[in-house]
Amino acid sequence: MSAGYRLIAPQVLWQAAGADLDTFRALSQLFLDLAPGRLAALEQALRRGQTGAVAAASHALKGMTLLVGADQLSNLLQELERQARAGTAAPPAALAGLLQGVMDEVASSMAHYHGAEPPP
Repeated sequence: MSAGYRLIAPQVLWQAAGADLDTFRALSQLFLDLAPGRLAALEQALRRGQTGAVAAASHALKGMTLLVGADQLSNLLQELERQARAGTAAPPAALAGLLQGVMDEVASSMAHYHGAEPPP
């Protein structure tokens, strides 16, 4: 992770955005807009025991979290996806809290990250 960030690595999105600040911020906002809905779909599929939907929702959210460099959350989602594909998906207790932490850091990076390593 980057100095100053515990849950994301903003340079991952920075590179994906072609080192363009406007694109970086637009993609960050898109993540903030879409992630809660993706989590809600995942939680609903978990409650209903729909392992196929859990696998699909985990995969979709994992793609988004990889883009912002949220490795810990991405790994959790990958494991959930693997479990769902095996037919046994248990809701991880830390999922919603971890996503909220990632979202907080993404929001902070929109205001403070400008392509260089942030100060510690």
